[in-house]
Amino acid sequence: MARFLLRTRAMGEFASLERCAAYVAARATLTAIRPAVARWPATLADRTRRAAVSAMDITAQALTHDRLSIGRRRCLRDAITAAVEVATLLDLARAMGFATDDLDELLRLAGRSIALLAMFLHATTSPIPEAA
Repeated sequence: MARFLLRTRAMGEFASLERCAAYVAARATLTAIRPAVARWPATLADRTRRAAVSAMDITAQALTHDRLSIGRRRCLRDAITAAVEVATLLDLARAMGFATDDLDELLRLAGRSIALLAMFLHATTSPIPEAA
């Protein structure tokens, strides 16, 4: 979905998705999740993958909106919600006994994704001050 969106709409201040730290963090979380959930129950693995894909795709969709727009803020809030869901599902996996070194790294990546999305949202709520 992210690549389709980029072909169909301008991205504004970002030359590519790779220039957006929040998108890169969401993608890194998804990339790490895919192999890590292979031994999990199917429903938990599927929900975790879907939430991670959603966080990444919605972040890409946010970039198609103007910087100070309601649409971008809505997308970023939805992406944060999806990223928090990923972290919640990772905590659930730990509670179910799937605590591994991979899970610790996934939790770190999920937390980074949440933090960068929140900073991105914060940056879209007020204009950049003009130089005098």
